[in-house]
Amino acid sequence: MEINRKLERWQNEGFINQTTVDQILAFEHLQPKPKKLPLLLIIGLIFFSLAVFSFIAANWQVMPDMLRITLVLLLMWMFYGIGYLSEQKKFGQPIIFRLIGLGMFAASIIITIQTFHLSISNSILPWAIFIAALAHYFYWRHQSYAIIGFIFGAQVLITSAPTIGWLEWGSFIIVSLGWFYFSRNPLPMVFSWLLLFGSGLMLWSLVDYKSVLWPVWTLFALVVLLLLVPEKERILRPLYLIIGGIQLVVYLAVRGETPLSLVELNLTESISLVIVATGILVLCYIRFRAITWISVLGLVGVLLFDDSAIGLAILAEVVALAYLIISHRQEKPLALGFVYFIAVQFVLYFIYAWERLDMSLFFLIGALLLFALSGIAWRMNRKKVGVSS
Repeated sequence: MEINRKLERWQNEGFINQTTVDQILAFEHLQPKPKKLPLLLIIGLIFFSLAVFSFIAANWQVMPDMLRITLVLLLMWMFYGIGYLSEQKKFGQPIIFRLIGLGMFAASIIITIQTFHLSISNSILPWAIFIAALAHYFYWRHQSYAIIGFIFGAQVLITSAPTIGWLEWGSFIIVSLGWFYFSRNPLPMVFSWLLLFGSGLMLWSLVDYKSVLWPVWTLFALVVLLLLVPEKERILRPLYLIIGGIQLVVYLAVRGETPLSLVELNLTESISLVIVATGILVLCYIRFRAITWISVLGLVGVLLFDDSAIGLAILAEVVALAYLIISHRQEKPLALGFVYFIAVQFVLYFIYAWERLDMSLFFLIGALLLFALSGIAWRMNRKKVGVSS
């Protein structure tokens, strides 16, 4: 009925003629119609499922261990089978049945671990679901599997942090790198990139050397990763800038509020970071100019030796203003730059002015700052389009 109304309206407007209308209707008439399950059948299936699960729950404690495992595996394959039929016969939502099947897979692992009295505190369960979710994603290419894969990939990092070894860390790198390389959609690219970044932070637990600069080293390493897939730079560009901006703000906040007594700063490492940052600056300027900003993080190691954090404050402020000015001149979006600039101002307020300012004055200064920036942007836009004052 909807298509008939649209065709009639288009014909009345003169966009199509009667011959075209007849051809479209004939084509649509030949298309297979989606099959809908009868309402009573759906209700019956719901009550039948409740009865089955109620029976299993009532007799769960008296069931033999192997029967429990077998029963959950049968449920898993049953839901995958229903998902297959749902896709072939064009009824329901196949993704829902497959997600339930994936949940049954996780339940079977939990039951197996409990049956053989294995420790559930390690990363066996997250690893299994992580790999299974990635297999689901590459086979069916649905974003929900990417989300599940990211959640349990992060869980692998969290659960394995205290006891992670080189083998497990290397395996995680290989899996995440494969996911990143073979992904074509933005969301899986971002998820796999974040897992690679998280694996770099795991070096804090993996090696004996404790460094506050592992996040910067990791971000620089991921720039080199773009050489393998330069076509993905456009999609990941905001991610590099956001992570880099967050790092600079966090370093500024931590250095301004704490003495960093837990980790001893290393001048040799800091100088090495400056040298590597110079190489990153040249590489980004030649190949990935839009993310050249992150090279300023190479100065963080040296500036952390200043207890007052003045150097970091100046660096963050200069980068924020320069990014806004250059982005405006190049007619690029300013939202990311404004958010970063405001974040820097808030951190500076808390570090240097919080104990000296009245609360109302604090918010007044922030409001005036926003008003001034908005006025400057408005004035610059007027000049750019040639409007006289």
